[in-house]
Amino acid sequence: METPFSWSSSGRSILKLNIRHLWLYGVWPLGSFPLFELYVIFVFALGVWNFVEASVSVSFSWRDLEATTLVLTNTFTLFSGTVKLAFFTRDRRLYNSLVRRVDSLMLVQSEPCSRDPVLEKIVQRSRRQAARLTLGMLLFMASQGLIWFPMPLIAHPGERRLPFAQHLWDNNTAFYKLSYTLQCVTSLWMAEISFGLDCLFASIMILVAAQLEVLALRITKLKAADGGADGGRRSLSTFSIAHEKMYSDLCLCIESHQQILRFVRHLNDTMSPIAMTQFVFSVLVACVALFQATYGSDITGVIRCISFLPIPGGQVYLYCWAAHQVTEQAAAVSSAAYSCSWVDASEDFKRVLRILISRVQKPLILTAGHLYPINREAFLSLVNASYTYYALLGQMNKRPTN
Repeated sequence: METPFSWSSSGRSILKLNIRHLWLYGVWPLGSFPLFELYVIFVFALGVWNFVEASVSVSFSWRDLEATTLVLTNTFTLFSGTVKLAFFTRDRRLYNSLVRRVDSLMLVQSEPCSRDPVLEKIVQRSRRQAARLTLGMLLFMASQGLIWFPMPLIAHPGERRLPFAQHLWDNNTAFYKLSYTLQCVTSLWMAEISFGLDCLFASIMILVAAQLEVLALRITKLKAADGGADGGRRSLSTFSIAHEKMYSDLCLCIESHQQILRFVRHLNDTMSPIAMTQFVFSVLVACVALFQATYGSDITGVIRCISFLPIPGGQVYLYCWAAHQVTEQAAAVSSAAYSCSWVDASEDFKRVLRILISRVQKPLILTAGHLYPINREAFLSLVNASYTYYALLGQMNKRPTN
């Protein structure tokens, strides 16, 4: 399961788009190439350089809250990508295992899906949804460069302004073109890495939710195996065979359910630190971006922050929406158990069904940092936290300076 992917093997994975996107930006190695490790070091260097440059810039503009928050809007976003890259590099084998388990999970219910067009449609829909979500979010993130990168040249021609952190120690006079290029490249690179990992986990959760939905429908349709309506007119042998088939199908459903639960535990262990990192930085980014959009005196900075505000919110919502789907579909398995034709089923069937119902009573919840539940309520609480910090910054900005 932990065997690294090659370019050809990644093409056979259901998460091909996610893997190859992360490979392109120096995160996911495909094959054993020593030069790729140098590429990873280069990407880390970009992230560290951005953090150092921003820290120096903030030290010069510390008393100017507007200038400081404008720098931090970009810095928090890119530092989040750097931290995520560090987590991924530390646990590469865990990520290889995760994706291979996803591919295996999609085969668990392939046989019943191949016999039922409704179930097959659910699986195909989830695959399309995951791919479209990934492509759409990554393109949306890249489109921010069209707003942020050329803005200083358009709004302040001849003033030698930089897109993000200004070099106040020399008024942007030294290596201006190089600094401008590095800021643009670093911003695009680290933001794509951050979003790429978010889309990877969101895609996996979409696929898991679909597998739970398929499982719930399989359990509901167990009534089709029951001969309750005409059981009296059947021979005892035929009636017994029908109930044995129903019991056997339920056992297969429970086996599929157990495999899905094992995978979700593995997913939670892998995703937890990345999700926690994103939650923390999204709250900070939304706070400073909202402050800039409200109190900024530079109209170009206001426009940039307004266009950027959906980014941190979207990253958090990706996790909360997708994880909530998993929780809802897991709860639907319990409803499906009540909906099947259990009244006239055999005692063995009823006994096993009770065990299944008892198991699914425990909510299937993914967490950030193994502490914070990921669901729609978490999204609202994080939005409230961002607004609270924004209000605090607003109060600090209104205080008279001595």
